[in-house]
Amino acid sequence: MGGLGKTTLTKKVYDDARVKRHFQNHAWITVSESFKVEELLKDMIRVLFEDVRQPLPQGVDRMDANSLKGIIHAFLQQKRYVLVFDDVCHIDAWQVLSIVLPKCNCGSRVILTTRNGDLASFASEAYHGKVYNLQPLPPKESWALFCSKTFKKNSCPLYLEDLSKDILKKCEGLPLAIVAISGLLSTKEKSVDEWERIYRGLGAELERNDKLRSMTKILSLSYFDLPYYLKLCFLYLSIFPEDCLIDHSRLIHLWVAERFIEVKEGLTREEVAEGYVNELMNRSLVQLTKVGRDRKFKAYQIHDLWREMIIAKSREQNVVTISSERGRAWPEKLRRLSVHHNLEDIQQCVCFTRLRSLLVFSATNSLSMLSKVASLGKDVRLLTVLDLRGAQLETFPNEVVKFLNLTYLSLRGTNVKMIPKAIGKLKKLETLDLKHTKVTELPDEILKLQHLRHLLLYRYNDAHCYFPFHATIGFKAPGGIGSLLYLQKLCGVEANQGNNRGNVLREVGKLTQLRKLLILRLQKEDGTVLCSSLEKLNNLRSLCVAAIEDDEIIDLDSMSLPPRLLRTLFLRGRLEKIPH
Repeated sequence: MGGLGKTTLTKKVYDDARVKRHFQNHAWITVSESFKVEELLKDMIRVLFEDVRQPLPQGVDRMDANSLKGIIHAFLQQKRYVLVFDDVCHIDAWQVLSIVLPKCNCGSRVILTTRNGDLASFASEAYHGKVYNLQPLPPKESWALFCSKTFKKNSCPLYLEDLSKDILKKCEGLPLAIVAISGLLSTKEKSVDEWERIYRGLGAELERNDKLRSMTKILSLSYFDLPYYLKLCFLYLSIFPEDCLIDHSRLIHLWVAERFIEVKEGLTREEVAEGYVNELMNRSLVQLTKVGRDRKFKAYQIHDLWREMIIAKSREQNVVTISSERGRAWPEKLRRLSVHHNLEDIQQCVCFTRLRSLLVFSATNSLSMLSKVASLGKDVRLLTVLDLRGAQLETFPNEVVKFLNLTYLSLRGTNVKMIPKAIGKLKKLETLDLKHTKVTELPDEILKLQHLRHLLLYRYNDAHCYFPFHATIGFKAPGGIGSLLYLQKLCGVEANQGNNRGNVLREVGKLTQLRKLLILRLQKEDGTVLCSSLEKLNNLRSLCVAAIEDDEIIDLDSMSLPPRLLRTLFLRGRLEKIPH
């Protein structure tokens, strides 16, 4: 990300006397975001010719790109040069610059600084180069830098030490932030009250304080460089509280539910959203913090300073309102409300007719919060996203079924035991997250949810072993409406009787949009029917099969061709041999 010290470190190397002596020609070119090819090449020519004190070729200002490339190529031919291209944002810019570099084997060197991980990999692979990922400063070095800039040569006073470390934590080892905030603090009164005020109001300081403006500008470059479809997705991250790990699947499903994702031919919306996450990672705007055993991304974080900035921009554009921001005027018409503590500070004058999303991140006073939500009545009839993850709920809140436009509902991590038949009223629901709840069965009315794409559950079987159950379902095929009923039965004990069980397994073959499938309590004689159905599931990525008893044989030998996209296979029971 911006401010890690890429340019500073490179400049230190570039200006070193040994480097200056070793190379015949030296050039430092800063590449702007909105570069124009001709202007970029002209800048390069000026720097190269000034370095050797030669006059510019006549007519340079009127030349086209090809002529300019020719001049640079001829100038560098058979010379040992060192070139720095600073802050290259786009692969297009690097492709223009790399064309003009002669391959003369004279020991020349080129350095790029960039915030774009894809660009770094692309450039280094083409020239057998190396990528150096600059890391944040470790705690010891961060503290040393902070103290040297804030207190000059003096040490930190004991009465300010805890507050200083809290402020420093916000910088997360980012040198630019440490220097900028230290510079601000060095001008302030060395009192606990003053420093506490700065700590609490750091977001506001970033917006208005001249001493932090250069840092804000550098960090903002990454945001302004985002394509339009990523800007809203990035600002949306402000819904998450400070130090919150952002769950990968949750973020994908929320983006899809909020309709942030463009439709691309041949790809699901979830696959397009995965690409969005990768783009933000490559631009160093989000940091990967957790990877699963299957090497898939699990969770992310954003830098605290980035969070302060996107909260400010999100507030400015009325993307998200955060309830914990006490003392701030709320917009007249809320669109998305993120509750980080409780709803006691909801301002009664606020209009909720535009409210589309409500996300609750506090487990305290959940019932009072929900009663407040319910009291809003018809004001929230347009609500499409309701995330109550981790709320202190013992029963399914009846108010929820009044929100007929819901496309996303999460009760994950609550103590809810039963889903009411009224769930069938939520006909627009696409995601229903019941993981880590106590729900053991679903009502038949769930079959009315024609648009359901994601049903997320964890089931607990007789052998005291958790099985992941994540069915991604598309109701495109005729008769697809039955799929949820069959999956419900396969997860329970209803399908244990003879022909009924066989019919259920046979029907699984019709669910051609399934990505993940869990089957519990399988008996040996069901193997042939199951194999016949599995061969038809061309979209299946993950299969989890558990036998009815630990010593019951799992027989998958009848399968002539397994699902071609299968990536994960989990079998629990007795195997006489590995399925061929």
